[in-house]
Amino acid sequence: MIIRRHTTALVAAAATIASLTTPVLATPAGDNVVISEAYGGGGNTGAPYSNDFVELYNPTNAPIDLTGFQLEYYSASGNLGNTTELSGTIPALGYFLVQMSAGSNAAQALPSPDLEGTASMGGKAGTVKLTKGGAAIDVLGWGTATIVEGTAAGATDNTTSAQRTAPATDTDNNAADFTIAAPTPKGSGQATTEPTPTPTPEPSPGNVTIAEIQGTGDTSTMVDQTVTTKGFVTAAYPEGGFNGFYLQTGGTGVAKQAGEASDGIFAYQGRDTVVPAVGACVEVSGLVAEFGDAGKSLTQLKNVTVAEATDCGEAIKPVEIDTMPADPALREAYEGMLVLPKGAYTVTNNYNLNTFGSVDLAAGAEAYKQATDLFEPSTDPNSEVQREMARQAAEVVALDDGRSANYMKTDKETPLPYISQAGTIKSLRTGDGVTFQHPVVFDQRYGAWGYQPTAPVTGATAAAELPITWTDSRASVLDVPDTVQGDFSIASFNVLNYFTSLGEDEAGCQFYTDKDGNPISTNYCNVRGAYSTAAFKDQQAKIVAAINKLNVSVLGLEEIENTATVTGDPSRRDEALATLVFELNAAGGNWEFVKSPAKLPGSEDFIRTAFIYDKDKVKPVGDSIIFDAAEFTGVARQPLAQEFASVADDSQTFVAIVNHFKSKGSVAHGDADMGDGQGANANLRVEQSKAVLRELAAQTKWADKPVFIMGDLNSYAKETAVTTLVDGGFTLIDGGSESYQFGGRLGSLDHVLANEAANALIKDAKVWDINADESVAFEYSRRNYNAVDFYAPDVFRSSDHDPIKVGFSFGAPSKPEEPGKDSGSSSSSTGSSSSILALILGAVGIFGGLEYVLRTYFPVQYAQLKQQLFR
Repeated sequence: MIIRRHTTALVAAAATIASLTTPVLATPAGDNVVISEAYGGGGNTGAPYSNDFVELYNPTNAPIDLTGFQLEYYSASGNLGNTTELSGTIPALGYFLVQMSAGSNAAQALPSPDLEGTASMGGKAGTVKLTKGGAAIDVLGWGTATIVEGTAAGATDNTTSAQRTAPATDTDNNAADFTIAAPTPKGSGQATTEPTPTPTPEPSPGNVTIAEIQGTGDTSTMVDQTVTTKGFVTAAYPEGGFNGFYLQTGGTGVAKQAGEASDGIFAYQGRDTVVPAVGACVEVSGLVAEFGDAGKSLTQLKNVTVAEATDCGEAIKPVEIDTMPADPALREAYEGMLVLPKGAYTVTNNYNLNTFGSVDLAAGAEAYKQATDLFEPSTDPNSEVQREMARQAAEVVALDDGRSANYMKTDKETPLPYISQAGTIKSLRTGDGVTFQHPVVFDQRYGAWGYQPTAPVTGATAAAELPITWTDSRASVLDVPDTVQGDFSIASFNVLNYFTSLGEDEAGCQFYTDKDGNPISTNYCNVRGAYSTAAFKDQQAKIVAAINKLNVSVLGLEEIENTATVTGDPSRRDEALATLVFELNAAGGNWEFVKSPAKLPGSEDFIRTAFIYDKDKVKPVGDSIIFDAAEFTGVARQPLAQEFASVADDSQTFVAIVNHFKSKGSVAHGDADMGDGQGANANLRVEQSKAVLRELAAQTKWADKPVFIMGDLNSYAKETAVTTLVDGGFTLIDGGSESYQFGGRLGSLDHVLANEAANALIKDAKVWDINADESVAFEYSRRNYNAVDFYAPDVFRSSDHDPIKVGFSFGAPSKPEEPGKDSGSSSSSTGSSSSILALILGAVGIFGGLEYVLRTYFPVQYAQLKQQLFR
C-alpha cells in the first residue's frame, strides 16, 4: 500500500521490511533489447575499423529472438537513410553486432559481426532507432541529431563512437546514458556480459551517520563500503521505478551552509520489495554507491537490508528555504533532505510533462528567457549573453513526479501527473507561478538537481496531495486578440505542418502511433502533418478555431502544405490553402486566400508561406510576388510578398512579406553552431535577411509604401538575422511576450517588423500566448497517447508557435463599423451565408460520399468548386 502523507513532523511507524538485491536493469522496463553502441566513422581517415556498426545489448536473463526487429538509421537532420531487418538471437546478458557499410580506407575488420546491413552512417552525428512492428524500442541520437531520447549524446569523429556508459543503465536520455570514446564492437560470439559483480567491500566502518556517508564533496568517500545507519523515512516510492525510499537522520532539519554534509540519503531496494512507510524509524545496511555520471551523481545505498528500529531521535522538520541556491556546494549539502521551498518559482519548461511527468522551475516570478532574446550573441565567456546562459543553467531546478517511468513508452495507461489530477484537466503552462504546499526531497537524479514529492505522483493523485499549487492562466489569454487596437491588423501564424495530403496516402510513409497503435502523425515523410483522416480533423479543428479567434485583416501563414511539391503538379499549389479557407469560412470566418503568382520558383520545399485576408477589410493589389532568391533555394521557404488596399479606401495600401527562415537544427552549407547562442545556420539566416531587403528594394513600386516584414525568422530578437533587418530600416515590434519555447527557455522566433511608414501607423501589438506555453500533451499529435484524453477542439496548442497581432490605422477616417461589429471582425453577411450554405451542402450530401470522391479523385476541381461556392 502506498502511504501518501505530508507533515512537518514525521511520526515513527512500525514496519516489517523485506530486502532485495536485484541489480538495476537496462531500459525503463528492463525487458527488451537496447542500443549499446553506434559508430559511423568506419573506413574514414584515421578510422580504427573499416566498417560502421551498431551494437545491441540484451539486459534480460533470457535470449531474445530478433525476428521482426529493425534498425533504422537517420541523418542528423532527421531523414531516414536506411532500414536493416534483423534476424537471429541475442543471448541473455549479451551483445549482437550489426556491421554496416565500409568506408574507402582500409582498416581493421570488425570482430565477427552477427548480421550485415548497408547503412552509411554519419561520422559526427546521426540517429539509430531500434523498432519492432513500427514501434520504437530504443533510440540513440548523437552530435547534432534531431531525433533523440532526451538530449543528444556528444558528437563523434572517425576515431570515436557513442557507447552506453553501462549496459545496465538506460534513463531514456542519450546525453546521460552514452559517452564518446574509442569504439569497442562486441558480438554474440564473444563472452556474454554478466552483471557487474559487487566489489569486495573494504572492512565495514560499522554504524555511521548519514552525514558521514554523504561527506562534504560531490561523491561519498565510502563508496563500495558496506555501512549501517538509521533514521526516519521521509519519502517512499513503492511503484513507478524508483524502488526505494529516502532516509534522514532524526532531529535534523536546519539550514545548511556550503561545505556541510547532508543528513539525507536514498536507499535503493530494487523491484518487488516492500518499501517502508513514510515516518517509519528503520535501520538500513547497504553498499555505498553513486548513481549517475561523475560529478552529477546521487549518493545512495544499494543491496540494502531494512529492519524496524527504535530510538531514531526527534521527528524530522523540513528545512524552509527561499529557493534552492545555485551554489553546487550548498546544493550538495541538501542532497536527499526534506525541504519546503517558500520563495517564488515559475514554470520555465513543461515539455517533459508528456514523457516523464516533470517540469523545470526558474527561481523568481518569471520563466527563463532565451539569452539571445535579451543580449547580442557572443562567444566571449564574459559577455552578457554567456553570463545569462550560465546563470540560468546554474539556477534551474526540476520538479519531478517521484517516478522514472516513461508515460509515452512503458506507462501509457497511467494518467499524466500535474495536468490531469483525479479526472480534472488543468493546464500547467510555462510562465505559471507555483507555490509549494507540501515538503519535497531535494536530490540530483539523472544529472539534474530537482525536487521529488514524498510519494509517487500520477494523474490519479488528488490535487490536495500534490507538492505544488498554481492558477491556470489560460483564461487570462483567451480574449487577447479582441483587445488589440487599430482599424486594421496583421499577424502571422505557423500552422504546424497543415497538410491535406495525408501520410496514409504516401507509399512507405511511417508514422507515430497513439497508445493503442493507431497512426496519428507522419514520421519524416514528404507529407509532414497528420497521417490519418481522424488526426487531420483534430488538427484542423484547432487551427480553424485559433485563426478565426485571432481575427486579423491579413494573416501570413507558415508550414502550410505546398501541394505542388507534394504532387509534382504546379496547378495544385493552392490546394491545401483553399481547403483551409473553406473550413475557416464554414466555421463562421470571412476569409479569402492570396492566389499563387504565375511565376513560381523552380525548386520549393514541401511547406510554403501564404496569405489569407478578411475580404471585408482589405483586398490584394496586383499579384503576389515570391522572392525566389538563391539564399532560400533548397534550405528554406521562399518569402511571399503582397500589397493590400483597404476595401473602403483604395488609397490606403500597405505591403506584407511573410517569411520562414532556415531553422537552428540541421546544418546547411556547413554553417554550424558557433557557440554564440544563435544555434546552427546563423550566418545563413543573415544572408536570408539581406536577400529580403534586396528583393524588396527591387520592387520600386513599393518604395514609399508602409511595409511589414513578418513570420517565423527562426531568430531571437537580438540575433544577427533580426538586427540585420533593423539596420536595414525596420523597427522590431514588441508584442509584450514570447512566441516560442525551446530547451526550457522562452523567446520570440515569430516577429513583425515595420519600415518607417508602417511604424507610424501602428497602434498596438500583442503576442497571443495560446501555444508555446502549453504542454505538448494538448496537441493533436499526442491525442490518445495517455490514459487521459487531453484533446479539445479549441485554440490551445493549435501550433507550437504563438502569433503576434499588430493593430494599425491610417490617418484618414476609417469606414464606420456596422452596429455591434468589432474592428477587424471576421463575421459578416458573406461569412454567415457561407456557414448556412455549408449546412445546406452537408444536408444534400456534398460532405458525404460525393465530397470524398471529389476530394480524392478530382482534387483541383474540388478546391476550385469550394472557392466558387464561398467566393
